[in-house]
Amino acid sequence: MKRVNFEEITGLQVVPALPAPTMPYRRGSSPSLSPALSNILREVQRELGSSISSDDGAPVGERALRELIDEVADRMGLELTSFERDEVQSQVEREQRPFAVLQELVDDSEVSDVIVHDYSHVSVQKSRRTFTTDVQFPNQESYEAFVERLLQRAGSTYSTKKPVADGMIDGFARVHAVHKSICDSGPYLTIRLNRFGRVAIDDLVHYGAAPMSLFEYLCGICQAGHTLMIVGEVGTGKTTLARAIAGAIPQEDSILVIEDTPEIRLEHSQTRYITTRESNTDGAGRIAPSECIRAGMRMAMNRIIFGEIRDAEAAEAFIDVCASGHPGLSTIHAKSAIDAITRLELFLGRAQRGVGREVLSQQIGTAVQVLVFIGICNQTGKRRIQEVVELGAVADGAVRHREIFRYECRNRMPVWQVKSKASLYRESLEALENPVYLHQMPASLELDSHSSFRESVSR
Repeated sequence: MKRVNFEEITGLQVVPALPAPTMPYRRGSSPSLSPALSNILREVQRELGSSISSDDGAPVGERALRELIDEVADRMGLELTSFERDEVQSQVEREQRPFAVLQELVDDSEVSDVIVHDYSHVSVQKSRRTFTTDVQFPNQESYEAFVERLLQRAGSTYSTKKPVADGMIDGFARVHAVHKSICDSGPYLTIRLNRFGRVAIDDLVHYGAAPMSLFEYLCGICQAGHTLMIVGEVGTGKTTLARAIAGAIPQEDSILVIEDTPEIRLEHSQTRYITTRESNTDGAGRIAPSECIRAGMRMAMNRIIFGEIRDAEAAEAFIDVCASGHPGLSTIHAKSAIDAITRLELFLGRAQRGVGREVLSQQIGTAVQVLVFIGICNQTGKRRIQEVVELGAVADGAVRHREIFRYECRNRMPVWQVKSKASLYRESLEALENPVYLHQMPASLELDSHSSFRESVSR
């Protein structure tokens, strides 16, 4: 296939575009194919059948694939160079992988999210910083087909009637897609990657999320039957932290996990899982969070884990069940532990029109005992538990709160200040089989020697 040199025809020199403001994150390359090669690729895919990019499609042998590409090109009246044949073959082989051209990004342990705007615009997030990549699909048609196949694997689908879809793949990739009918370009695709198949407290200590003493306090609060809420912004590790703390729940307790997208899986023999559901295109079939919680009240549960509080209905249902005596664990988006109280008051106010703020605060103070804020350190880029706050009774119309731990970064090394050693829940913490004595802790906590060494080496 003859190549045309733009500079020879026009006499103009092609000037490369200026680099992006931030250094592009490059991980492999998936160049866009020419229109002719794209047509060949589509025909090859049709010949191979829809299984070419599905889980159950057996990979085609290299020799057979090359012969098929030559045959298709010949039928179209095109003669391919070795380089062009290799381009098409490489693209077919990339699309045979579970995440097609995105596979290398998914495999990169530092990537938390893969963000796709359209076939030629793929970004990733690392430590909540977004970087462009040079990865792209061969064309828009190929990209849209990939999104549909990915949603099928996740047990979901989207359309003009139901333009937003969510699903989970293999327990580690949460897929969110927005149909192109409501996008500027699209479809939009976001893949959130959970890097911990199973997670224990030791893992989080190893990665420097907090010292063991702080985790012993949190696990003690959980074991003692108090309700914790994990607070943080997007992509800070709230769900991972919740899973780790849930490992402290006694084995004799019966747990009910309620989520809209299944992410929390526990190694606990007495755990049951319920998934909420949105209504279908006919407006029927919705399973609301409150329905799941009402069902749980009849399922002899001792503990409730609610994946994430996103709206008024979920907040009211969770606060109500925890206030009734069922210890809970949940997550909520907020910029600090105290901001989480404000968000809960806002949600409850929407659900309970006309109820005064003091009553709303009383509900929160009765239901929730500890708020744990996890965020990403600005200096090190690592996920850290940054605040631990105990909640108490309402005074002067507001929920009383007591800060127990606060994170600081000194010379790029993490330190957790023990702000108060007088816990509101001292009696229950010290009555545990493995007691937690907050008053015996030093004024500040640091990581163990191995974690500190890793921190200093990584600077």
